[in-house]
Amino acid sequence: MNTFRLDIVTPERRVLSEDVEMLKLCLPDGEYVLLAGHEPVTAAVDYGLVSYRSAAGETHELLVADGFAQMQADRAFVFTDQCLDADDLDREQEKLERRRMIEKARYDESLLTHHSAGIFLARAITSRKRRRTRLK
Repeated sequence: MNTFRLDIVTPERRVLSEDVEMLKLCLPDGEYVLLAGHEPVTAAVDYGLVSYRSAAGETHELLVADGFAQMQADRAFVFTDQCLDADDLDREQEKLERRRMIEKARYDESLLTHHSAGIFLARAITSRKRRRTRLK
């Protein structure tokens, strides 16, 4: 199958430069598929998934922010502010979930500590009242 060169670029770095068979983009009016030999086009890219099929036939997905894409007969460029690999997204979600679990554990611990402190204080007050009663 025919391939074309795909370059995905952010202000910080070139994320991808690879020969691909197909590129699927999210545009403001829907999804758009580009194949080798496509006539030249420039389009705005919406926040969403960009998927491409490599020359080896493997499909990959990237999450991109707003930007624009330019297609030439043998080359496509996607310029975006941010780009994350779907695998990186999974790792980021795991980190967020782990952080949420830690925060919940800390919150639960603080509630337990607060509750324990309340019990301790109540026992101290009760014990003090008993001592006063015995002293009278």
